[in-house]
Amino acid sequence: MIALLVTLLSGTPSLASRDSFYPPLNHTTFITNSSLGTYGGIYSAPGDQPSTIGDVYNYCAMPHPHVDTYALPPPVANNSVSAKILYLEYLQRHQRRTPYNLLPGGENQEYNCDSIHPHLFAAPANPGTPPAAVYGQAYSDSSNPFLTTYVKGTCQYPQLTIGGLLDGYQHGRDLRAVYGDELGLIPDSPTDQVWFRSSSAALTQGSAGGVLRGIFPDHEGPIPLHQQASGIDTVNRGFPCSARDRVLSAIQSTAEWNEHLSVTEQLRTRLSTMFNATSSWTSTFDHFADNFQARLCNGYALPCRVEDRSDCVSTEQANEVFRAGDWEWNYWWRRNANATQYIQLVEGLFLGEIVRKLEAVEQGTSDLVYSHNFVHDGDIGPILGALGIKALRWPGMASNIAIEIWQTATTEYYARVLYSGSAIETVHGTLDWIPLTRLIDILKPFLPDDIIAMCN
Repeated sequence: MIALLVTLLSGTPSLASRDSFYPPLNHTTFITNSSLGTYGGIYSAPGDQPSTIGDVYNYCAMPHPHVDTYALPPPVANNSVSAKILYLEYLQRHQRRTPYNLLPGGENQEYNCDSIHPHLFAAPANPGTPPAAVYGQAYSDSSNPFLTTYVKGTCQYPQLTIGGLLDGYQHGRDLRAVYGDELGLIPDSPTDQVWFRSSSAALTQGSAGGVLRGIFPDHEGPIPLHQQASGIDTVNRGFPCSARDRVLSAIQSTAEWNEHLSVTEQLRTRLSTMFNATSSWTSTFDHFADNFQARLCNGYALPCRVEDRSDCVSTEQANEVFRAGDWEWNYWWRRNANATQYIQLVEGLFLGEIVRKLEAVEQGTSDLVYSHNFVHDGDIGPILGALGIKALRWPGMASNIAIEIWQTATTEYYARVLYSGSAIETVHGTLDWIPLTRLIDILKPFLPDDIIAMCN
């Protein structure tokens, strides 16, 4: 145990490096203050290599539990409590990818994905004739008249990039090093003690393949990745709920929301003119931020106007877009008066699944030691909001939440919650060692009593 403590405490992260996770997002001056730049965040990565993982907010590849920075819970580390880890609930966004949002005026650069093969095949559950291992190879046909306002290249939009896949391998290896090799929780190969889940999106499935290979490097054969039917999925807004749009409309009609539109009017007008963007693009910063982030995180440059290749987005403009995106995410999930109801409508059912698993561990009725969920930023954001994160920046690629359950020698259950590798700072304090019942109490207000009635 002493050797383990030395190993895991040697790289305890500094406070300064974590400041980039918690900017002052409570006022729109955060958006307009150009001196803030990226507020210590990173928005670039090589296109065909794994990202460099530090301990700062990195949109391209967020930090995760790593043996060089992982620290045991304080009471365990200082030997005031004897305890062992019983369970890990791990949630992560997919790895980096191409953009969802292509510029309406056309893209001035080609996107190439020849270095990664998105496999698409089905196989019988029982022994039989194996399928051909086909994969989707995107291409551009110059005779397609719609190509003039689209983008040339060999990618789908969105799709996992080779850099994202390589990040996934390393992410998995690092989880194996902490929770397998050091803490002895994750088994050497998949057993009935582990559970893997994803949304129905190819992005999360592809990410799971990379991460799980890193976790189980010697495993041969397929691994089940559980998914709910896409029409009623409890992640990625899979189930129908008309009330979500009504609540979001109310959120985006407040004086604070309109103030942020007012202070960014000049920027939004400029970008709209450059790229022929309509109000659907400029009503939030989601579209522009997504496009710029995906470019920079995969080795591409910021975009230029197709009609004038010298008219390009500047670093200062991109930084303001990113700061505005952070402000919006914090407002959606933390600061607005309807945040609790909005989280219930978007993520309440999935939060209920998580709470039930935590309760089963506490009650001794769970056979699981490790559950890993591959989801989206639109899932990570509301969960962080429910936890009461002190300041919510846009959850970057592979952003992750690790909920650890520990049992003391006196059979008491404690929880800690790590966000991208370190104990999360919240309005409830730092969730580094709290009774498990307290964590459940924090989450329960966000579980809907009757989601069907609420949605209708």
